[in-house]
Amino acid sequence: MFSRPSRSSPNWRDLAPRVWDEMSNDNVTGLAAQVSYFFVLSLFPFLIFLAAVVGTLPFTNAWAGILNWVILYFPRESQGMIFQIVIGLTQDRRGFLSMGIIATAWAASSGLMNLMEALNVVYETRETRGYLKRLGLASLMVLVLALLLLATFGLLTAGDWIDQWLAASFGGAVSALTLWRVTRWVAAVALLSVGIAALDRTLPDLRRPWRKIWPGVVFIVVGWLLASACFNLYASYLSSFSGTYGVLGIFIMLMIWIYIVSFVTLVGAELNSELGKMMDRTPGVAFTGVASETLARR
Repeated sequence: MFSRPSRSSPNWRDLAPRVWDEMSNDNVTGLAAQVSYFFVLSLFPFLIFLAAVVGTLPFTNAWAGILNWVILYFPRESQGMIFQIVIGLTQDRRGFLSMGIIATAWAASSGLMNLMEALNVVYETRETRGYLKRLGLASLMVLVLALLLLATFGLLTAGDWIDQWLAASFGGAVSALTLWRVTRWVAAVALLSVGIAALDRTLPDLRRPWRKIWPGVVFIVVGWLLASACFNLYASYLSSFSGTYGVLGIFIMLMIWIYIVSFVTLVGAELNSELGKMMDRTPGVAFTGVASETLARR
């Protein structure tokens, strides 16, 4: 009888150099600039689309609170500008629930369409799907991300109510309140991770087991949190920059932050790609380029 060839155990010391080399080969810095440009273009259409989704829900008066919560994740200097622009564009949210929502969803999906192309480069796979299928997938993921954002907002809002109930019931016991607050933030991060994993699983023209997706997802989530915290800390020392250049300075800071987030996302994808090659390589098989695509589709 013939036995299957045993898979070679990955040499973890080689992982960082391999990721670094692939980042250079795939021009990740250039891809991140391209992705961030399209995400800037799709940012406001996505927030308008989110407003339209909120308009279909029973708590339509919660839009200002939801928007305030969403922009907390953006650089501090740009939060006020984003809030004023989006509130001005969505004063009449129900007006978006028409044929106009289709155009808005299409504009919002442009960032994901470009991320789709960048992930295909990172994962060394050729695009075989037609334009309409890619557009449909990107539009579906826009809706999924909107619903995940609303679910996270609902979780954190419910957490505030439970905080008050625990404080009233247990007399402000530190242990109960701390446990609940940690639990709800862990759940919020878990929802964020699910959204990123869904993008990494759906956007590239490549099918992989979920176990090959999560290492990069963990890297992206941690990278986003650290990068955002460090960028806000750095930007706090550049308040004179936005004061000198006004709206232009705020917009430049927003673009830099989106570039950092895009770069971290693509590095996480490179990590997944290299881990997949290392774990799936069998003796005598070169797991690169088209070979990787062929083996991954089996």
